[in-house]
Amino acid sequence: MASPTPQADAYTYNWGAIAWDWDGRTAAVIDRGSSQAAVNAVVRRCGRHCGYFSFYNSCGAVAYTHNLSHVGRSWGYQTARGARGRALKQLPRRGYVATWACTTRPAR
Repeated sequence: MASPTPQADAYTYNWGAIAWDWDGRTAAVIDRGSSQAAVNAVVRRCGRHCGYFSFYNSCGAVAYTHNLSHVGRSWGYQTARGARGRALKQLPRRGYVATWACTTRPAR
């Protein structure tokens, strides 16, 4: 019996996650096999007290105001620039991008 081959149109999900803490600490991981695997890895790096989100086949970012009183988050953007810009726009005043990450996009 022949071994099964993957379908040519099979879609691969490459998961990433970003975590943040109110002291300005961040962590990011990319290219995990599932959302849970990405979240587990980023929580190990940042700690259980950190907030986090996951995303797939795209980019995400976290931004802070300079006094760390507000955090902006974005995910699902096709470019790092888009993700960083959206995270900054969520802040009520000027701030900075603390971290960003982009997963590898699958070949189609």
